[in-house]
Amino acid sequence: MSSEEYDYEDEEIAPRPRTTKTPLEVEEEVASSDDTVAPIRSGWTAGQNVMDSSSGFAQILKLDNNMQIIKFLEDQPYANYRRHWVDRRGPNGISKRAYTCLETVGKTCPLCSTGDRPQAVSSFNVALIGDDGQVGLKTWDVGSKLFATIRAYANDPKVGPLSKAYFAVNRTGKAQTTQYNLIPVRESVLQDDYDITPPSAAEIKAAGLYDSSIIQIPKKSDLEEIAQEISDGD
Repeated sequence: MSSEEYDYEDEEIAPRPRTTKTPLEVEEEVASSDDTVAPIRSGWTAGQNVMDSSSGFAQILKLDNNMQIIKFLEDQPYANYRRHWVDRRGPNGISKRAYTCLETVGKTCPLCSTGDRPQAVSSFNVALIGDDGQVGLKTWDVGSKLFATIRAYANDPKVGPLSKAYFAVNRTGKAQTTQYNLIPVRESVLQDDYDITPPSAAEIKAAGLYDSSIIQIPKKSDLEEIAQEISDGD
C-alpha cells in the first residue's frame, strides 16, 4: 500500500525541536521589558498553549471529525520534503515512524534502497483559533492531494492569498476512506457562525512562525541500520 493510500495522521511522527517563540514566551518578554504584567488567561486554548510551550517541540496540527478554525500565517509552505514511514517496535508495540528521506537534502537514502517509496510533504504555518479566540501556532504537514486543494485556494482570486481568509477544517474516515474538508470562512462570520471572536492582528503575529530548520534530518548511519533490519525481516 503506497503512502498516498494510507492515512498516517494517527501514527507516530518524531517530535521536532521548537525554533520559535510561543505566545506565552512573547507575553513573558513583554512583562519583563517593563512593569506591565501579562494577564493569566483562562480557557481551553490558553491551557493548550501552555501545555505546548512546555514540550519544547513544534506542534503538529491534527484533525478529527470536529470542525476547527485555522488561519494560514504565510501564503506558501515553509518546507517541502519527502519522508518514509517505517514499522518500528516500541514500548506500545509496532507503530509507523516517520523519517525524512535523505534525497531531500541531496544524499543517497538507505531507506529508498529497500524499495520503500517516500511520501511528498509540504508544511504550512497555521494559527489554530480556539473557541475563546486565542491563537495557537501549529505546523500543518500535508500530502499531495491536500496540497493541491490548498494551492487551488491560494490561486483563487476570491479566496487567496492564503493568509487573507480563515478556514474551517476537519477529517473524516480512516485509511483509504480518509477525507479532508477545507472550507474558506470570512472573518466577518466567525462570530455569528462559529461563536469565535476574531483575534487581533497583533495576537496572530505573536503566534510566531516555524521554518525549515525544524525538519529533522536523520543520520545516514541510523537509516542504514533500519534498512538492514528491513532487509533481514524480508
